[in-house]
Amino acid sequence: MKALSIGSFDSFWKAALLTGGVAAWCLPAWNVIVNPYQIFKTEYSIGRRYTSSTTNERYLKVEYLLRDAKERSPDYAEAIVSTINRELSGERTVKKSPQRDAFIVGSSIMGLVDPELLNKRYPGRTFYNLAFLAAKPEEILATLKALKRKGVPIKTVVYGLEPIAFTDIKSYGPAYRLHPEAGGEAKQRVIFDYLFASSLSEGLGRLINEARGMHSVRYAIDGNGRYFLDRYDQEIARDQAAFINKQFPVNAKPANAPPWIKSRFDDFEALVKWLDDEKVNARFYLNPLHPYVMKAYGEDRLEAFRTKIAELTRQKHISDCTHLLATDQNANQRFYDYKHFRDVESETVINCALS
Repeated sequence: MKALSIGSFDSFWKAALLTGGVAAWCLPAWNVIVNPYQIFKTEYSIGRRYTSSTTNERYLKVEYLLRDAKERSPDYAEAIVSTINRELSGERTVKKSPQRDAFIVGSSIMGLVDPELLNKRYPGRTFYNLAFLAAKPEEILATLKALKRKGVPIKTVVYGLEPIAFTDIKSYGPAYRLHPEAGGEAKQRVIFDYLFASSLSEGLGRLINEARGMHSVRYAIDGNGRYFLDRYDQEIARDQAAFINKQFPVNAKPANAPPWIKSRFDDFEALVKWLDDEKVNARFYLNPLHPYVMKAYGEDRLEAFRTKIAELTRQKHISDCTHLLATDQNANQRFYDYKHFRDVESETVINCALS
């Protein structure tokens, strides 16, 4: 009887260990196959690339730019050309797109801007949209420093600002983690953390969208860096009035903006100083705001924000586009939601920004 009890106990723990081991590896398998943050390679994952709403721009944009810079290095380029010359007789050069040396930075409001609009205004420069969702000045500075340190040229920066970035107290998850070069972490550690990241809700959302054959957002990470709000654009095309009624309730409850976060202004000042020290041609301007957001801050606070930004940038002229898209009764037609103007307004905004 005693031997039977010991044997049963031993079998129980073996089964428990086996079950625990299987469970432990279910999470990394889920993260690789469902790939909600788009960190892992597509050959192991389901769905279309960069169409997850939790795509980590901070990681992927930097990874792309670093890879591009490496491929342009003399040693790497010489090896590639040599290989091609052996395979294609007479072929001496490989045509590549121009080196990206200018960047759009800021929050998701800037992420909708097509870099081509800036390329036209800055002849000789090639822009990439390096904006991040809910980007803070500290993250922008860390990212630019990392790119510069790894050989990516930074000649021009255009930064559209809004007060939300200086009052946002929300905490963010794995989709907002900086690239290891910017965050000062070991890449292996970051990848390991993503393998075991809690991502059930994010993954289920991605699976549902893939099953329906639809996505809400699409990122051009390996292109010009901007993103597209495809679902919103499709809804507008079907019925713009219905979209507006859904996004902008008639009797929306008034909101009061949170207080300023002083450290954000300190971080912004550090960013301005770094850009100046690196002799980067930096242009700052204030982005258009929806009337609802302007009411949440109030004109006195918005004026204080304008004054503070002008002081920190030491620029005599800061283009103020705050009221640009809210000067008539059709403001709701020019915004996707209370925070983001529609991408069809981008040229109007850039014309204001660089005036």
